Amino acid sequence: MKWKMENGKWKIIFFVPVFLMGENFDELVKFINNSNTVKIYQKNIEIQKQKLKEAKAKNYGSFDFEYDYSHLFQTPQMKMNSMQPVGVNGNLLIYKKIDTQMPVGNKDNFVGMLKYSYPLFTGFAIKNSIEIEKLNLIKSKLDLQNIKRVLILNVANIYAGIYALKEKIKALNEAKKALLSAKEQALALYKEGLINKSTLDEIDAKYYETSADIDETKAKKQTLFNTLGYILNKSIKSIDSLPDIKLKKEHILNRPDIKAIQETLKITQKALDIAKSSLYPKIYFQAGIKKEAENVFLSHNNHQNVDKSFGAVSLQYNIFNGGADKAKIQEAKISRIKTYIFYKDYLNKVKSEYQNDLLNLNAFKKRLDSATKEIKARKSYYEFIQAKFNEGLADVTDLDLAIAKLAEAKAKRDYIKSQIFFYTLKSNIDGGN
Repeated sequence: MKWKMENGKWKIIFFVPVFLMGENFDELVKFINNSNTVKIYQKNIEIQKQKLKEAKAKNYGSFDFEYDYSHLFQTPQMKMNSMQPVGVNGNLLIYKKIDTQMPVGNKDNFVGMLKYSYPLFTGFAIKNSIEIEKLNLIKSKLDLQNIKRVLILNVANIYAGIYALKEKIKALNEAKKALLSAKEQALALYKEGLINKSTLDEIDAKYYETSADIDETKAKKQTLFNTLGYILNKSIKSIDSLPDIKLKKEHILNRPDIKAIQETLKITQKALDIAKSSLYPKIYFQAGIKKEAENVFLSHNNHQNVDKSFGAVSLQYNIFNGGADKAKIQEAKISRIKTYIFYKDYLNKVKSEYQNDLLNLNAFKKRLDSATKEIKARKSYYEFIQAKFNEGLADVTDLDLAIAKLAEAKAKRDYIKSQIFFYTLKSNIDGGN
């Protein structure tokens, strides 16, 4: 706050401090939960929970209510044949065949039934179906963890790229500033007649080329920000410096993608058990309250009992179906073997990727030492050429080259730093941490 007199009146001026802080990497990782991709996988977990409830429901049997009405075009009749005497012939009675009919039903029929069905034995099919859905739920949770792992790697890669481009822009701006200073010195030399105009034009050309490089690099950086915003479902405008990450001990079997495949192996075993359930008989129990009547209220029937409630036990066993059950079992066995082969291959693949991560990390660490020394040498050479140029003893081409090489060396160093950060994090994540 500050007091200021204006037009004979005192006014209060408030100063509001503005802190331009970028998002650090740890904050960006927290935003991953806001990603639409993560939300989709979270919905998959909710769906799988409902599938588990659906599978468990089969263990409790089912109640069904049924109410039917039917209208027949003709009244049901029962035909009877009988022999009745119609006369006497001497000592013999004469009989005649007579056909008679009597109603045994009605045109309008109402049937109501409340039935309970329970599977007493299904060859362990229901039990194994429930186990499969439990395993699928575990797998869907591991899939969520794995997609977060992949997204963290993507965010880290983009974060490293943005940092490298940001530092490159900084180096180019320093080069632009150095060119501007050289231009001012060259203008002074030109006025004294020590250099010709082509030298000024050469510096101008390099200055505008550097400005174009800055604009191009800014565009690339914004592209990465746009991609980062899409992944996190949040607008990101700036980032902080590179975090200090330490390399951790490898625990590859802790990776969620590996655990997910292990769960898939268990699922294939349960699928095989379900296929084998076809070799067992199926036993079901049923009990029901059933009424058949002539009226809507199921209270009257002239021809049969109204109450037809029942209890029943049924046994089903397939004797022959053309070898379908055997083929289904073999299919489940092959599927399990295939999943196991995939698991071993995937495990070898991730181990190879982890070793490659370490190789890349070590290579970048060695390159960083060389890049640091290169900057020192480039800076010394630039200062030497600049002094010579100021004395009119060095060509502008040498000065432009020295400035460009120094900026390039700084950008290279910061790119290497960004890759050390990325491969350290990638090694930890690929190593199961």
